[in-house]
Amino acid sequence: MDNRELAGLQSRLDFYETEIENLNQVLLDCGFSEGIKTLKETAFEMLSER
Repeated sequence: MDNRELAGLQSRLDFYETEIENLNQVLLDCGFSEGIKTLKETAFEMLSER
C-alpha cells in the first residue's frame, strides 16, 4: 500500500469518525442518554419484543 492509498484511507476514517460523533451528538440532543449506545440498546429491545 502506498502513501496515496494510506492518505485516502485516513481521509475516509476522519470522515466516518466525524459522522459518528455528529450522530452521537444528535442522539444525545434527542434524549438518548448515552447516544449511539442507548440507541442500539433500544433497537435491540424493540426487536426482541417482536
